Amino acid sequence: MRKSVTLLAVLGLVLGLCGSGPAWAAYPDKPITFVVPFSAGGGSDVMARAITKVFQDEKLLPQPLVVENRPGGSGAVGYAYVARRVGDPYIIATVSSSFWTTPLTAESPVNYEDFTPISGLGLDPFLLMVNPKSPYKTLEDVIKAAKEKPMGLTVGGTSLSDDRVCTGLLEKAAGIKFNYVPFEGGGEAMTALLGGHVDLCWANPGEALNQLEAGRAVALAVSVEERLAQLPDVPTFSEAGYPQVVHYQLRGIVAPKNVPEEAVKVLEAAFKKLHESQAWQKDYMERFMVTPRYYNAKDFANAIVERNNAYIAVYKEIGVLK
Repeated sequence: MRKSVTLLAVLGLVLGLCGSGPAWAAYPDKPITFVVPFSAGGGSDVMARAITKVFQDEKLLPQPLVVENRPGGSGAVGYAYVARRVGDPYIIATVSSSFWTTPLTAESPVNYEDFTPISGLGLDPFLLMVNPKSPYKTLEDVIKAAKEKPMGLTVGGTSLSDDRVCTGLLEKAAGIKFNYVPFEGGGEAMTALLGGHVDLCWANPGEALNQLEAGRAVALAVSVEERLAQLPDVPTFSEAGYPQVVHYQLRGIVAPKNVPEEAVKVLEAAFKKLHESQAWQKDYMERFMVTPRYYNAKDFANAIVERNNAYIAVYKEIGVLK
């Protein structure tokens, strides 16, 4: 009898131990909230919805990613919402420039140290856009007008993010000064341009593509070293004599701080499969002119620190930070 009891106890202990570990084999067992810290229509929103489609079509996880837009405070509202869910593996967020720039240039309750890196996905360039009805048909037209009317031309962009960086780089390179108009996201900046409320705006290809294809907006220049294959008629700033205006933003995915390592591994593996997906490369990377740049969780953590230091340096260079 004692042997039977002992055997049952041992079996119970073994089963208990086995049951505690493999619980993560079922992760995720409910939908994962996918926070976009900006409004619909911007570059982060475009990326998030492209990700969810591939995840669903190719069943990269047993549960869906559910996009939730939480705009406000140049990303601060959405990122703070995610950061408060410490240890929760059922919420993730998109990473774009405001992940770094908002904590550096504005009041934000969180910074990059409050998150768990999951994956880096790509590098996104910037287009300087005008309304087709604009009197400015080339970058040189813009530069000439800006020199004649300092602070006379309005440029829309997402708060003090990469749009502000690109504005500062062009101002310094050309010896001009724009009237920079901050918006909550790229979608709002583009809407202002289309409505004639600003003279120019900055946009990622993903934000601008639909408007470009419909002829509702025109790109004057792009912030890369060579012309984009999908936009062969759009010159680089370097071609116009401003090689200093080369800038990208790093896009990726983070989760709250202290998420269990098992969950990080599952998410990391899923996003690696995303990177390897032909549909992802064709329908998002190629279509929206994003340069593929995959980082695993460890490498993305290092890239996040490096990027933060780079933003500090460029903000000091253009006078945003002292």
